[in-house]
Amino acid sequence: MQTLSIGELAERSGVASQAIRFYEKEKLMPPPRRTDANYRRYPLEVVDRLQFIVHAKQWGFTLQEIRELLMLQDANGDRAQAKRIAGEKLHKVREQIKHLTRIEAVLSKTLSECAGEGPMQEGCPIVEAIAEQAE
Repeated sequence: MQTLSIGELAERSGVASQAIRFYEKEKLMPPPRRTDANYRRYPLEVVDRLQFIVHAKQWGFTLQEIRELLMLQDANGDRAQAKRIAGEKLHKVREQIKHLTRIEAVLSKTLSECAGEGPMQEGCPIVEAIAEQAE
């Protein structure tokens, strides 16, 4: 069975060695086999696992959510649980989109109201809008 060193795994997966060690510590990666000299050796399949972790992070999944999905995958778990996790993530993403849409509207409005000239002490619609949102 062909195995990879941590450097080779980093190169193939595009994930830094330090991140790989972090994912091991966080139990997202199975512990690698060790050589007599205590070097890590990884099976080729972990390249796919690392790619999954990277993609899930890009989609906004937390490490805990990724861990749960990987545990389901490893144990041939129930799809209903994976669907629940994804459904919760979708709800959070939609809430973030609503929040960002409100921010975008306020920024767009204040940018059109701001002359972009003169001293700040005369008032700035951008700063005032941000201050109002903080209250």
